[in-house]
Amino acid sequence: MATPAPANDAATGQRIVNDLNANFIVEAGAGTGKTYALVSRAVALVKAGHPMPGIVAITFTEAAAAELSERIRSRLEQLLDDHHPDNANDLLAANLTPDHCAHIRKAIAELDQASVQTIHSFAAQLLRERPLSPAVSLPPGWATLDDVDTKERFAEEWDNWLDWALGKDTGVDADLQVALRCLLEADAKIDDWQKIANAFSSKYDRLSTSNAIPSIDITSVAQETLDGLQTLARECTNQSDTTFVQLSGAMATVQAVLDSASDNVAIQKALSDGAPVDFSGSTGSSNRNWNRTATQIRSEFRAIGRSFQQAVKVAPLLPLLHSLRHHFAVDYEIRRKSEGVATFDDLLVWARDLLRDDGEARAHFQRKYSHILIDEFQDTDPLQAEIAFYLAAAPDADIQGQPWHTLPLEAGKLFIVGDAKQSIYRFRNADIAVVQQVKDGGRLEPLSISENRRSQNPVLDWVNAVF
Repeated sequence: MATPAPANDAATGQRIVNDLNANFIVEAGAGTGKTYALVSRAVALVKAGHPMPGIVAITFTEAAAAELSERIRSRLEQLLDDHHPDNANDLLAANLTPDHCAHIRKAIAELDQASVQTIHSFAAQLLRERPLSPAVSLPPGWATLDDVDTKERFAEEWDNWLDWALGKDTGVDADLQVALRCLLEADAKIDDWQKIANAFSSKYDRLSTSNAIPSIDITSVAQETLDGLQTLARECTNQSDTTFVQLSGAMATVQAVLDSASDNVAIQKALSDGAPVDFSGSTGSSNRNWNRTATQIRSEFRAIGRSFQQAVKVAPLLPLLHSLRHHFAVDYEIRRKSEGVATFDDLLVWARDLLRDDGEARAHFQRKYSHILIDEFQDTDPLQAEIAFYLAAAPDADIQGQPWHTLPLEAGKLFIVGDAKQSIYRFRNADIAVVQQVKDGGRLEPLSISENRRSQNPVLDWVNAVF
């Protein structure tokens, strides 16, 4: 929340530039100087003697990266100018020694070699340095697809799958045919299937190889449902009761499903031909006909039936999900890798895999990059956060033994800034929950900056009231 300048803003600024052995997560609202804080940290590291090429500064867009690089250069040049008016209020301008100035001059000369870039560019940089690692196994000369090419390649893959799934004599199994028929009968549009395939394709790293899509044992579900309905039926004292008649029809349908075993085609026929299992009546029953109130019986009947109906509606669609997952979350990614083409999503997944699964490569990059600074962390993809933590992890950290956000970090190596209220890039797989996950991991000390230097008080009061 933006408020008038608190006393601790100055203390936060002091810690950012002086406490270089601490890992920080800085929360700063709009107009409070998030990027200024990151630039201050980078320049403080340079002043202390850390080479510029070893400092990684990540932001979200190419334009922001170019601006960030220029702001670092401007700040470094400012410190070398004894007469610059901004030096009077700049903590980094105090007590400059000849050694400090030498470090700054060297950093200016080496700024073009520094990794001040987007996360996708940085991920590509890591992969180009270790393409043959067993963790990624990329062919020489691999390239990145732009957004247009990525969409065209996906459309081609989708058309090929659709021709196969809907064609004749293509080897499509019966269960997948049932799934497609269920969707067509439900008037589900093919575009909806494509959205599922696209979601699998863009988030394939989040799908487990073993249990990403749950399975439903219709036989077990049907037997459990039948047992429940039979238990209810035994509480009836008059079998002419309206609810009992519906119960009998429901039990017959469920029994027909059981008799169909695992034949999805027969199961769907039994469901379409039989009485509804989902109780929908509300009148016609008498409390005299039941051991409990008719209302209680109807409520339990309804709960049992709806649970069954939900399961039998979802179960036949699972083969479709498995097929889409296989083609767009597994086979398609394997083909891209073998052909040497990467989407922007691939860059992050493969860079994460490289750092997580190749200990030699991880150690190399940990030595190469002394500090990781991330701007606009609220727009971070979970993969970006993983990459940062693997690079900043202590060299002896057990990468495979604990969640990435709880890894012990090398002193002072990771510095991130952001503001949850400004998250805008969800379409790029950004996930605001990552910020909380990092906080919960407890490896970064939280700092905050709240003085808004951009807006006047009436604007701040309105924004604060809304939030």
